[in-house]
Amino acid sequence: MKTIRRIDRNQLVVACLFGICVLLIFLIFFISNHTAETKGNASSQVTSADVEEAYAFLAQDEAVKRVLSDVSSEDLFTYADYREFLEQLHLWEAADFEQLPGWDTSGKEGMSLAMLWQSRDLVAELFEMTAEEQEDTTKEESAEANKKPAAMTAVDEHTKVRVLLLQDKKPLREEVYVSANQPYEITWKEHTKTKKKDQMIRAGQLKLDIGEAAEISSKKGDVYLTDEKGTRASLGYRGSFWITRYADGYALVNEVEIEDYLYGVVQSEMPAYFETEALKAQAVCARTYIVSQLMQENYPDYHADVDDSVNFQVYNQASPDERVVKAVNATKGLILEADGLPVNAYFFSTSHGMTSGREIWGLSDLPYLQPVRGNVQVEPVDLSKEENFRTYIRETDKDDYDASGSYYRWKAVLDITTRLNDVKTLLCRIEGSQPDHVTITNNDGQRIRAAEISDWKNAQQLKVLERSSSGAVTCLQIVFSEGRVEITNESYIRQVLGLWIRTMQDKDGSFVNAGEMLPSVYFYIQPVKEGIVLFGGGYGHGIGMSQYGADGMAKTGADMKDILHFYYQDVELIQLYANET
Repeated sequence: MKTIRRIDRNQLVVACLFGICVLLIFLIFFISNHTAETKGNASSQVTSADVEEAYAFLAQDEAVKRVLSDVSSEDLFTYADYREFLEQLHLWEAADFEQLPGWDTSGKEGMSLAMLWQSRDLVAELFEMTAEEQEDTTKEESAEANKKPAAMTAVDEHTKVRVLLLQDKKPLREEVYVSANQPYEITWKEHTKTKKKDQMIRAGQLKLDIGEAAEISSKKGDVYLTDEKGTRASLGYRGSFWITRYADGYALVNEVEIEDYLYGVVQSEMPAYFETEALKAQAVCARTYIVSQLMQENYPDYHADVDDSVNFQVYNQASPDERVVKAVNATKGLILEADGLPVNAYFFSTSHGMTSGREIWGLSDLPYLQPVRGNVQVEPVDLSKEENFRTYIRETDKDDYDASGSYYRWKAVLDITTRLNDVKTLLCRIEGSQPDHVTITNNDGQRIRAAEISDWKNAQQLKVLERSSSGAVTCLQIVFSEGRVEITNESYIRQVLGLWIRTMQDKDGSFVNAGEMLPSVYFYIQPVKEGIVLFGGGYGHGIGMSQYGADGMAKTGADMKDILHFYYQDVELIQLYANET
């Protein structure tokens, strides 16, 4: 009898499990059919607010590029992460992202920018669909939908910018030493303590727990970074410092009002002796840029909007000159706008006589960022042809707006037989974050990774494979003993070639310190007995406003508006907020 009961009980368990399985299969089948019916139908799955939020994220090219570039190969922004983001907004099924070629369904590999731009196009289609649906709503709803983003309309002259202060390009530091040039206060753990002028405080003294923060501010003065002895180690910072404790160190954020932030940016980004109208144009560009960054979340983990490096805008590297302060004040609240949003107001140091579009980054064009010629009296030449570019760059045009810049023309001598391990390391890093921008093949024509090359030996040849119409090298080939490397994206080309620079001369033939990055990708290659010589022009990426070009325009009598509308086409100069003081 006991045996029979045991069998009956087991059979009952099996029957129950079978019933549960049937129920689960039915539910899965029901959900699958429901998804299939709605896939591609944005109106049944996604609201215009969902699409606008996703599209706003994807439209921030530089922020997304930076996220993908800065992560290590062990901690990539993956397809799985991205899919989760889109699923939260009900966009994954609506736009049918699974149909994108090359999609990594395992979600383990790092996401490429090319995939991001393709997916953005799908979101853009949804964005257009929802916009069409909104046209059928009432006038009040349409007016509400056309309002500027809340984050943008909320910006005024008292808006705070949170700037992460990097140390050796890293967000965290082992210790923080701070003082002020006037009495100051420290607030932490519900305590407030007053310190005397120039009295140093060390973050470790506050005994912050992980996740806790302390605020340091001076009502009448500026705060400073110091060394362990209390000697000032930085310029003064307006606003306040926020010191937050993390497991691996401290993050230091300067919270400062937007116009005070701009004093530190314009002075750091453009020489104060430039013409007033050029300084004013720079102020508008810098303000436009930071307003667009305030609409994003660049450093949520560190409670910051931007950092103080070239990743965003260089900040507080020089004390504000009176001319800079006047230029910022004269343009208070002014930004550049297109289609109701701040433009991508890119700027750079010096052009070779022509600017570029975003094709040099492998990105889609923007209507307001088209190549312009630095001498409007001369018809632009198609510089995508090698011979045309060689002829052009060997000449100088004294009427070019950029002609006074030291790097208007330059010459670099490379030794491509050195620092091969550094080159290999850099290529590995590019592969890890942006695999679409580096292609390596062995001598049999097979695709390989940089880490697989056992012996680089000597690099043997450099070759320009592609140029843009403005003369930028958009694809560079390096021939090694074991194969070939092809690199795209102006930043990566400049970084790799920068490792090989032996000497650098400016337009006057003076030897200058080039650092470890080639001035620009506007060059041609000339093999010589001593190695390889690059003859080039320009300094920086070449997109948007040339700072030396702006100064050159101002010298001809152009005002701020002339300069801005020359470098950014079909944009509006708007007063985002008025001067309240």
